[in-house]
Amino acid sequence: MAKTDTKTRILDTAERLFAQKGFDAVSLRNIIASAKVNLAAVHYHYGSKQALIYAVIARRLRPINEERLAKLAEARANAGRRPVKLENVLECLFRPLFRVQADPKAGPTFARLVGRVIGERNEGLQKFMMGELAEVIIQFSAAFETALPGLAKEETDWRSHFMAGSMAHTLCNADLLVRFTGTDAGMSDYETTVRRLIDFTAAGFRAKVSPPPKKARAKRAPKKK
Repeated sequence: MAKTDTKTRILDTAERLFAQKGFDAVSLRNIIASAKVNLAAVHYHYGSKQALIYAVIARRLRPINEERLAKLAEARANAGRRPVKLENVLECLFRPLFRVQADPKAGPTFARLVGRVIGERNEGLQKFMMGELAEVIIQFSAAFETALPGLAKEETDWRSHFMAGSMAHTLCNADLLVRFTGTDAGMSDYETTVRRLIDFTAAGFRAKVSPPPKKARAKRAPKKK
């Protein structure tokens, strides 16, 4: 039991410090001083700082991704031979994420942590994140293509990219809505946030595809007289 408590204390402390200061700014010595453990305990449970970062991210992200995939599988089963409606696909993707954010205990730290992951271009962490998200990307990309049969794959990929940006911005920067507009984001009422984000991104996916811009004609050099 003592070993489990030590491991969890290290994980909780690392998560809080990484969220507050960033991955690069926090050292193992900072973590052990705050967690009141020795360096040997960190090496015993996690091996290295990078492995500890991965453990911090995985603890929050894996349950979210597992729920996303489970919800999508359930939606497909309920739809039978019909494609899952776009709004239902988006709900399967968004709801597990924003429910965690709405948790008064873990939510604020989780949102800051995701912001650090997005903002800090740590090559090892980016590779780790792609591994964690691989199955989610595969399954949801297929679901988007099925829900939007008339949209070319390249266009679906671009719109998925914009959707991911909207999702991340909403998760990490809810305070900006209050600061710049005076509108309360109401993050405790995550259902409203999810519904608005679904409406917005579904409209983006269904937007008219504009024709490619015409290439500007090269200016001809004036003829010599």
